[in-house]
Amino acid sequence: MTENAEPTTPEMDPSPLDKAPEGPAERSPEDMAIAGKVEEHLLDVIDPELGINVIDLGLVYDIWIEDKTAVLNMTLTSPACPLQDVLEDQARDAVINNVDEVTDLQINWVWSPAWGPHMINEEGREQLRFLGFTV
Repeated sequence: MTENAEPTTPEMDPSPLDKAPEGPAERSPEDMAIAGKVEEHLLDVIDPELGINVIDLGLVYDIWIEDKTAVLNMTLTSPACPLQDVLEDQARDAVINNVDEVTDLQINWVWSPAWGPHMINEEGREQLRFLGFTV
């Protein structure tokens, strides 16, 4: 850096997933049943900051199956959330270790639509109320 050079702000690469990938329009009953199992086991994936699972928080937007891979469109409460790796590891363990029909998990981290408290389901709201939050 030269003496007169102004410091610059690093530019963020535009996310290729600003628009969420879409699962297949037609889903077989078998794939829907497997996706249901995946969702059931994602109830064990707990957001460490809020102590609520990612399903009840409304962080999982879609689940579908491609061959033996479970594909999720998922978001975080904030794009700056430092817990992405933790949640991804928890999700991978919960799904791969418990859903026999799935051998891999692909998470598409998406930011649109942006997550908001209105996406929390009633079960999640009850859990937050129990923890002392007003929702």
